[in-house]
Amino acid sequence: MNNAENLLQNNQLAEQSKRQRLNQLLSRPDIWQAANEHRRQRSGIATGYSGLDALLAGRGWPRGATTELLVNQSGIGEFSLLLPALAAMTQREQMVVLVNPPYIPYAPALAAAGVRLEKLLILHPHGQKDALWATEQSLQSGCCGALLSWQGKQAPADKDLRRLQVAAREGDCIHFHFRPQSSAASPSPASLRLQLHSDGEQLAVQLLKQLGGQSGQRLHLARSPDLVRRDRPLH
Repeated sequence: MNNAENLLQNNQLAEQSKRQRLNQLLSRPDIWQAANEHRRQRSGIATGYSGLDALLAGRGWPRGATTELLVNQSGIGEFSLLLPALAAMTQREQMVVLVNPPYIPYAPALAAAGVRLEKLLILHPHGQKDALWATEQSLQSGCCGALLSWQGKQAPADKDLRRLQVAAREGDCIHFHFRPQSSAASPSPASLRLQLHSDGEQLAVQLLKQLGGQSGQRLHLARSPDLVRRDRPLH
């Protein structure tokens, strides 16, 4: 084999090695590919609100991803925003996990809305480290359809938010993460970010960010603020 043939063979091997490394990189769950976005279109979980579904890229809550809900005051009806999807999941025998909710969910109202209470699990880990561990493990377990978590006094690090986003994708679980509205000024790896506030008898919703779709839209939705026992905080 002459030098030219050796050079050609070496170049082919090097090119093959590059393709293998690239395929390995693209197979990672924390890498988003624009070329694959069309596969996720219209694959979301219906929110139960046709107006909101129409604004979301997947026509519903994004599967296997984190959705951030930015709200400064608990109990304004933010739970009712998620209720139709949560009820549908529990009726399909999927677990819904709540990690350190600030108030006790009001069971009679949840049951009346169609939530199967035996499919609802509430975790009370102590401290941010344990809460992050419990959230990540639950998300990637593949055992629950949705997980709701609430930011504590200390904001999580960006690397922790990315780990939760990856865990949600690995476990094909919808992660709803409640954070204060001040978090809107900070970047986030979440696929969807909504800002919520009370507006009379309605819940005002603004789309701050969504992967693969437009943002900035606003809409008002009916709300039910009586889904939590605000006289019985958990923390």
